[in-house]
Amino acid sequence: MEIPDPTGLPDKHPTPRPREIMKVIDDAIRPTATGDHVDEPVAADERLYAVMRSLLIGYADRQTYEIPGPRDIVTHQDALDAVIQVAAVVSEAVDNGAIDFDRGMHAASMLMVVREFVQPLPPVWDWDGCTDYLEDNLAMMVTALREARQATGRKG
Repeated sequence: MEIPDPTGLPDKHPTPRPREIMKVIDDAIRPTATGDHVDEPVAADERLYAVMRSLLIGYADRQTYEIPGPRDIVTHQDALDAVIQVAAVVSEAVDNGAIDFDRGMHAASMLMVVREFVQPLPPVWDWDGCTDYLEDNLAMMVTALREARQATGRKG
C-alpha cells in the first residue's frame, strides 16, 4: 500500500513553500522576533494551524524539531474529542466534494491510527464474531507508514 506524502496536494496545487508562507508561520508562532509588543494577538487556532503547516514543511524537508517535556494540558478525553472533530471535517469535505474520496479515506484511515493509539477502536467482527477485522487493517496501515518512513527517512 502506498502512503501519499502528507504534504502533497493534488498535482494542480503544488505544495507552496515560498518565503511568504514561512513568514506567516513565523509570525504566528512567535509574537515578534524583537520582543516588541504585539497589538493584535494571534488566535489560538491560527497559531496551531501555523505550527501544523510548519511541521508539514519540516517533514517534507526532513527537519527535526525540539521535543519539549509534557505540557500536561491535553487530557485523554480532549484528544478523543479532537479526533472526532477532525473526522467530522474530513467527512464533510468528502461529502461536499472539497477533497476526493480516496484522499478523504486516507485521511480518515490515518486519523483512526491516531485514535487507536489514544484509545482502542471498537472491534469490527467478522460474521461469526471470532475475528476483529481492525487488527489486520490497522497492522496494514502502520506497516505502510513504517515502510514509507524507512524509505524516505521522514518522521512526523
